[in-house]
Amino acid sequence: MFLRKHRLFTVLAILLTAGLAYLLGWSNVLTVREISYTGSPTKSSEAAVKNLVSLEVGERLARIEIRKIAGRIQTLPWVDNADLSRNWISGKVVVAVTPRLPIATFNGQLMDANGKRFELPGGYESKLPSVFAKDPKSGLAAIKLFTNLPTEFSTRTSAFTATSPENINFKITEGKRSINVIWGADNEIDLKLKVYKALIALPENSKIGKIDLTEPRSPIVK
Repeated sequence: MFLRKHRLFTVLAILLTAGLAYLLGWSNVLTVREISYTGSPTKSSEAAVKNLVSLEVGERLARIEIRKIAGRIQTLPWVDNADLSRNWISGKVVVAVTPRLPIATFNGQLMDANGKRFELPGGYESKLPSVFAKDPKSGLAAIKLFTNLPTEFSTRTSAFTATSPENINFKITEGKRSINVIWGADNEIDLKLKVYKALIALPENSKIGKIDLTEPRSPIVK
């Protein structure tokens, strides 16, 4: 009697497993009914994601390789992270992308706070400081300086260049003039700003085009 019951349970277990396998892998019951995309900053970047996801309504939910697809999306340079989720009841698949957040343009490319450079399909509309530097370390130093400058000052600056983290230059607009500022390292910001304002206020400096603040206690004007 025991053996008969055991065999019966075994057969039922096999049939149940086979039924579930069929339901998940081959049946039309659990299929993709809707695909939603979130996080892509532009239409062109979303199109790039869709191309890599390559999913269509009607596909079996169980056959979607979540990790594999997310891995493909993360090969896009502008993507910081990607995640896919599926709802077995509604049949909805959500593709969520976390894009890298650019803080400046570095040698013509977008760059995030970690120094990662990338292109964004469709372009980036927000205004960013332009940085031209010898290497990412110098570029990040220039960007750090820009973000530490007070808004009333930084909004008039442009064309940051850095041959090293200790040698940062930029241009600033003063009325109709454009002054080249040799800032040096990202240090003593308050003192350098105070010296800069004092130099600009002097009548004899009304026509200068260059200020060297590398040593703020001994500034040089030309």
